[in-house]
Amino acid sequence: LGPYPPLQPLQQRRLAARRHNVTYCYDFPAVFETALREVWAARAAAGEPNAFPPSGRLCVAEELVLSNATGGQRAYRGPCQLERCSRPGGKNDCGMVVWALTLRTPECPQGRQVIAIANDITYASGAFSPREDAVFRAACELALAEKLPLLYLAANSGARVGLATEVKERLQVAWNDPEDPSQGFQYLYLTEADYAALERMAKQTGTELVRAVKQPGSSVEGGARWILQDVVGSEDGLGVECLSGSGAIASAFNRVFREGFSVTLVSGRTVGIGAYLARLGRRCVQRTDQPIILTGFAALNKLLGRQVYTSHMQLGGPRVMGVNGVSHHLAADDLDGVRTMLHLLSFCPPDLGTAAGAPTHPCLPSSDPITRPITYAPGPAEKLDPRAAIAGRPTPQAAAANSSNSLVDKGRGAAAAAAATQDAQAAAAAGAGIAGDGGGAEAEECSWQSGMFDRGSWEESQASWARTVVTGRARLGGQPVGVIAVETGVVSRLQPADPGMPDSSEMLVPQAGQVWYPDSAAKTAAAIEEFALERLPLIILANWRGFSGGQGDLFAGVLQAGSCIVEALRTYRYPVFVYIPCGAELRGGAWVVVDSCISSEGMIEMYADPTARGGVLEPEGVVEIKFRTPDLLRLMHRIDPVIQATKASLQQLPPTPPSIKAAAPSLAAGGSGNGGYDGCASAAVKATRGEAAIKERERALLPVYQQVARAFADMHDTPVRMLAKGVIRGIVPWRRARAFFAQRLRCRLCEETLAAHVVATDPTLTRQDALQLLHGLQSAMPSRSLSSSLPPPASPALGQSMDSLPTASAALADGVDGGKVAASGLQKAMTAFEDLMQADQCFLDWAESAGGRAAMASQLRTLKARAAAAVVSQVLLTADGRDGLLAALGDSLANDPSLCAQLRMLLAAQQGKMN
Repeated sequence: LGPYPPLQPLQQRRLAARRHNVTYCYDFPAVFETALREVWAARAAAGEPNAFPPSGRLCVAEELVLSNATGGQRAYRGPCQLERCSRPGGKNDCGMVVWALTLRTPECPQGRQVIAIANDITYASGAFSPREDAVFRAACELALAEKLPLLYLAANSGARVGLATEVKERLQVAWNDPEDPSQGFQYLYLTEADYAALERMAKQTGTELVRAVKQPGSSVEGGARWILQDVVGSEDGLGVECLSGSGAIASAFNRVFREGFSVTLVSGRTVGIGAYLARLGRRCVQRTDQPIILTGFAALNKLLGRQVYTSHMQLGGPRVMGVNGVSHHLAADDLDGVRTMLHLLSFCPPDLGTAAGAPTHPCLPSSDPITRPITYAPGPAEKLDPRAAIAGRPTPQAAAANSSNSLVDKGRGAAAAAAATQDAQAAAAAGAGIAGDGGGAEAEECSWQSGMFDRGSWEESQASWARTVVTGRARLGGQPVGVIAVETGVVSRLQPADPGMPDSSEMLVPQAGQVWYPDSAAKTAAAIEEFALERLPLIILANWRGFSGGQGDLFAGVLQAGSCIVEALRTYRYPVFVYIPCGAELRGGAWVVVDSCISSEGMIEMYADPTARGGVLEPEGVVEIKFRTPDLLRLMHRIDPVIQATKASLQQLPPTPPSIKAAAPSLAAGGSGNGGYDGCASAAVKATRGEAAIKERERALLPVYQQVARAFADMHDTPVRMLAKGVIRGIVPWRRARAFFAQRLRCRLCEETLAAHVVATDPTLTRQDALQLLHGLQSAMPSRSLSSSLPPPASPALGQSMDSLPTASAALADGVDGGKVAASGLQKAMTAFEDLMQADQCFLDWAESAGGRAAMASQLRTLKARAAAAVVSQVLLTADGRDGLLAALGDSLANDPSLCAQLRMLLAAQQGKMN
């Protein structure tokens, strides 16, 4: 047997990357290919439409390198251009690799292009030098210029640090005592020959390498000495230039986040500027075994003078970066991380260059019907589960069955568990073979409580940070949306101990649900900002009681964070729906920061479920201020028949002298009085006993009347009053919220797209003007000419009577006439809800009909002509403008003979009018 063949260079680099526990950068296109195939396979397994991937490769990569025109030591400061290159993997001469990837995803099966950047951990440990900075900056500029998403695969060691090797190899030391170097040194120097060699190198490179001063006086042994003062070096990337380049790429990457779309996967440890890039790009996916740090733990220990930290994971692992909001998502490995990147990418429009106000996100077909009801609802004593409301959940019976099955499986042996798995797979295959009878679908529906959004589309972000707020992305009828919901249970915020502070200790701080704290308010504002940059419509399932107002929270910045929510919503340029779901409430400052009046453009619409509540304070708080005990006693005296009868009997008693009245309590208690006062004493005793009976009646009835007061105060917080006061647009029952918002979202997006075309055609018009013009065109179109392409009406299950919906007022009344009145008022609101749905469908019918499209095209031509006429009129106001117009007209006449005929006709018509 001969020896093993030596490893090829590519294999050596893969082995070096494996030592760092990361994927070699040139293997990432294959990881994308594998992840895409798994995404398509998962879609097919879920029974989704259009689930078969296109033939051929799903990921095509073309490497990009710096063009020859880009050069110099400060290339990252000037224009940087990339050009396509075809070379084998591992032949890179730089620690940064860039590809133009074409990904054939389910939402874009024809292919979508992205720019991907990866650190090469095997090249100088992935450090950033000016050349790497130039490549990174060029990739950012290319992504912005081409309006493409940017994916960053991070695995680096921060800014590069180095020393001038050519000087270090010639370095000499002048010791204080050559016989005893421990006495220190006087200076560093170069010999005459070494200095001359460096000077020759400097002339060849055109760069000064060192600055040295010749030692004054006579030459010493070995020739003259050149005392070193400054070292520049011939290599670029030894010190501050790396920091300058880091600043350049930090600015470029943040610009990509603001003006484009960026996602970062922390595939390996990322240090210094790499950590800043992970934060600046915001959408960060971190591997659970890789840290994000600013400085290594060994350097920190040296700075502190003692062994404090033991690993990089202790400084920047998921327990730190996942909890403080830096990492949006956590991944077990690179394949899982790339899958997460692809899922986030599915919420990004393929073309980032469309005008603001007209989102162009791909609509991904789903097997989850738009018109289905929402079957999840909290029980009588439960609060709304935000994740179940968003994505659905197994029924309690199915969850209990799954839990018991898992316990049984754990108790079995490995062979028995494998056999059970095979049996389950065979049963599933048999069920799939007879799925045509609908039994499988019915069984699945019985075991699943559906939420508001498309099943399987929910992707939560920053789940471990500020857990009183739930943020993420989902799809509604195939349309991507941003989602913000509220945690209703009590959660604990982990404050870890800092090993650098011996007195610190780990703390668990409880946080109540339905309350905005400084961290959760900041998380909400950041999520709104990200969704706005992604041009996503936003749906807020509002269920807040208010902001935390304690001293610690105010000191931590809850007021500043709440103000950021207002600013983020004020500048939001895409549809926003604030919905108060079943059993939820929105009160106090929490209502203020999401109110529809925040947006002057009318982008925010508010809705509420019939059982929702909203007000300044909760009923208990209102009663404490506006319906106190004296008010309750007055109400009691006014409506209680027993108290009224007692007071009437007391009024019929004769007047009692003061002396006898003072003795009445003792007489009423059974004491004997003077016989001369028997008649008056009897009346006094009756009065005293009557007043005592009234007091006793008040004490007995006061708890009940407090409930009456709370119910009365609660009636001021109902959706019927919200609608009457115009603070919400409509009352939407929770069961039908999916169908309503899917249609309303579709209608709003259609409105915004058409309005954007109108404003682009005539910039003098505002968005409100454009919307009025659209609805004017719709009202002018006869209904018989419409050709709707909407799906068929909802099933009878969705059209169930609204009387069956549970309402608080009906529950309180329980068959009383007042309950009928409340139900009547709610029925009117439900009629208005049906009118809203009908109005949206009518607009969609018009917009998608041939007649509507023709009317819109004609109106755009009219607006374009009017805008051009306005420009010409403005030009003719000045002599220079008139001369320029005539010159341009002369050129046009020479090139377009028909224009000359049109002008003659126009002049003839004007001449006729003048005559």
